[in-house]
Amino acid sequence: MLLFSAVRSLLNHDGHNLIGVDNASSLLLASSFLFVLFWGLPLLIDLFISPARNIPGPFWSRITRWWEYRAVVNGDSNQLYMRLHDKYGPTVRVGPNRYSFSRPEDVKLIYELGGKFSKTQYYDTLSPTEREKQNIFTIRENNYHKERRKKIATLYTMSTMVSYEEAVDKMTKVCVRKMRQFADENRLISIPDFMQYYAFDVIGEITVCGLFLFSPGVLVYVFGKLKESKFDQNFGMMEKEGDTTGMIKGIHKANDYLAHMGVVYNLHPWKKWLDFVMRKKDNVAVLISYTLTQIARYRNAATSTTGSKDVKYESFLKKLLSMEAEKKIDSSNIMDSCGSNIGAGSDTTAITLSASLFYLYRNPEKLDKLRHEIDTQAAKGQISDPVTYQEAHGMPYLQAVIKETLRLHPAVGTILARSVPQGGVHLGGYYFPEGTEVGSNAWVLHYNKEIYGPDANVYMPERWLDMDKSSTRESMFLAFGAGSRTCIGKNISMLEMSKLLPQIVRNFDITYADKMCMVRLSQI
Repeated sequence: MLLFSAVRSLLNHDGHNLIGVDNASSLLLASSFLFVLFWGLPLLIDLFISPARNIPGPFWSRITRWWEYRAVVNGDSNQLYMRLHDKYGPTVRVGPNRYSFSRPEDVKLIYELGGKFSKTQYYDTLSPTEREKQNIFTIRENNYHKERRKKIATLYTMSTMVSYEEAVDKMTKVCVRKMRQFADENRLISIPDFMQYYAFDVIGEITVCGLFLFSPGVLVYVFGKLKESKFDQNFGMMEKEGDTTGMIKGIHKANDYLAHMGVVYNLHPWKKWLDFVMRKKDNVAVLISYTLTQIARYRNAATSTTGSKDVKYESFLKKLLSMEAEKKIDSSNIMDSCGSNIGAGSDTTAITLSASLFYLYRNPEKLDKLRHEIDTQAAKGQISDPVTYQEAHGMPYLQAVIKETLRLHPAVGTILARSVPQGGVHLGGYYFPEGTEVGSNAWVLHYNKEIYGPDANVYMPERWLDMDKSSTRESMFLAFGAGSRTCIGKNISMLEMSKLLPQIVRNFDITYADKMCMVRLSQI
């Protein structure tokens, strides 16, 4: 109120123009005043008064974040961060009031389990304004995040993974069958695209499908319209070899928006207002509509007498609704969990599967080692077809292959930003006041030669078999985040990758046709 009163007093006093210029000039002066107050003053403080003013970094990082925004838009922010740390050292200024760290002791403090560093405004770009509608990924407040996560944590534990195996096996069989078809037809296919379809079909099957078998014709009321329920369905992306719902496109747009606007988050409210004025459809509207539809279908079908309730396997949604019936969670938790599973549950899995195949088939000696492990286990009768998760978890080289891929090709290319808590903190020999944005980039840590040795740039799954060093490396492993904010769906992703990779490796040879990961398959 004081700000607007000051501006108003500049422009008008007793009905007369106080500064003696026309209205356009007055508006320009007021805008300049606001610009200096909101942008110039914090910048001057950061440049000349802040205790972190002497931290090294590129010139433009002292006055703007647009240079970082450009790198994110161009898709090379991961390489940029690595170059910055190579040039400036373990503590680097990457923007006004924004810093990146690579020293293990600093990283541990920022992301320590139960720590006080909260998420930054970066995450507000995908977060509803209503607190109860926020999901556990976008919640900034640590205590509220802990409260929400605790309610559903049991659904993501390793012991619960067994209940999702049948769903994964069902989709894995589809994947192998389609790959045999591609091999027979000698078709050129995109591995990244097809792995995305696989990951999407699996997470859809785990989350909302396979609940019960219902006879056709069960009607449900969704968004004001009666629709026929067809429960025993997944997304069908592998079968139809495409984004059947438009959901992948929408989620990728949402992820791009988070990555881009998260860097310049002060512009987010203006962008949302502009989208509203332009009546632009929300990027995740298809995801929200689909999730709400599936929830409504199950609620309706659960009380219907027309459907056959022969249980196949329990989906994630069925477990959530059972918890709701027991008053352990409310409806917002159901939407949050199902939407987050589908929205965030495929990218890391798809990227890692694609990269795993790329590294393996480009390094024949590593591929031979993995095949030898699979064949040895099979000869002993210690693995099934398809491989169970327990069996896959007991295959050390397979797990090393997955970890090494996650190390060399993490899905996120920017820093996982956190806000310095009240009282400030010392990091890297500098003092940072409350509200400073700090964080680490997984690419910088994962290629750090002090952590992973002089061959950090080399694909070497064997490094994870060195038990003496693996614990230190695990603590610096940011592929799924860190601390209390570690990705809650990590175990689901590991389940999918651990079960599919052996099936592909034992059945197919892959020949890469170009750098875009277009491949030809041949059956073994």
